[in-house]
Amino acid sequence: MAYSGGVDTTAALHWLKRVRGLKVVALALNIGQGGDFDDVAERAIDAGADAVHAIDRRRTFVKQYCFKALKAGAKYENSYYLSAALSRPLIATEMVALAREEGARYVAHGAPPKGNDQFRFECAVAALDPGLEMMAPMREWGLDSREEVLAYLKQNRLPISDGSARTYSSDRNIWGVRSSAGELEDPNEPAPEYIYQITSDPLQAPAEPEELEIKFHQGEPVSINGKRYQAVELVEELNRVAGLHGVGRMDTVEDRILGFKSREVYEAPAAHILHIAHDELEKLTLDSEFVEFKPALSARYAKLVYDSQWYTKLRESMDSFFRESQQYVSGTVKLKLFKGAVHVLGRHSEFSIYDREASRRHQQGGIPAASVAGYLELRRLNQMTHAFKQRPKF
Repeated sequence: MAYSGGVDTTAALHWLKRVRGLKVVALALNIGQGGDFDDVAERAIDAGADAVHAIDRRRTFVKQYCFKALKAGAKYENSYYLSAALSRPLIATEMVALAREEGARYVAHGAPPKGNDQFRFECAVAALDPGLEMMAPMREWGLDSREEVLAYLKQNRLPISDGSARTYSSDRNIWGVRSSAGELEDPNEPAPEYIYQITSDPLQAPAEPEELEIKFHQGEPVSINGKRYQAVELVEELNRVAGLHGVGRMDTVEDRILGFKSREVYEAPAAHILHIAHDELEKLTLDSEFVEFKPALSARYAKLVYDSQWYTKLRESMDSFFRESQQYVSGTVKLKLFKGAVHVLGRHSEFSIYDREASRRHQQGGIPAASVAGYLELRRLNQMTHAFKQRPKF
């Protein structure tokens, strides 16, 4: 069973053990969710797990999932950096591997019956090992509210996490935080400040701006202000710095897999900064045809990830396309962080196709004047042809 240590998975683990009478092996992955990871493993044992596998997969998550989405420019409905959605296929992959190692017949998760994650877990498992049977306690047990789940925990004297008193739902990893439901259900009400976990209130952020220079190599960030970092440490440092300045907050209404809309509050300081910097570097190093074409592919990639379609030939093929496109996306981008905003100060690449001479509009050089006149005449001819046949009204 995929076990997070939260209210739902703790109750679900106990239910599988005591009500269904199964041997339960809990899988707890460290993907940068913070807190005491050892405490999560102990909570699983207290809830009745026969064994716990606690594994650090932060590097795999960042390199094989988050950075792929970064290269793809993937933001769901132009707001969500897919933090939870990207983690589910990784968790499912680890579940299947552990199930084979243990000789398990079932794999289970604690996703709610109206949520997106049940699709992401179960579709990924089906793609990886269709012989495994899925169990989703929250669709079976008849506990319809958070209050009922909490009552179940108390009745069975099960460990309750520190965040159990809240009414909203929250999911966190190194790529961001997602919060919804509870006091966030009214889209007309501002999100309470206590919802935010890794970002400061922009109004309370430092009074002085902070400048960063991020270096990329073939589409992946490798250093901050000249200091090289490993992938996990780089994202953690950007989360710290950008979060301090209130960067990376999004409050949006999005379309869920089941078709209804949901108000979601996101925090993604590192992802927000990296996407902005990466976009700027692509504008400097890729031609206009690619820059114009990519947004449609980015949106499609994001929808594939969101809609539980990670293990598809289309997503794999798009990754190959984006990987090839990043061959010359190397260089540095200078940014200024201030009161929740990110300002681009400069960008540089040895592979830049920006031609300073050609861009000077009031000086000769670059493109010969005769060539410009010929190109302009072709554009005028096209407009004139339309005007003779379909004169515009004015």
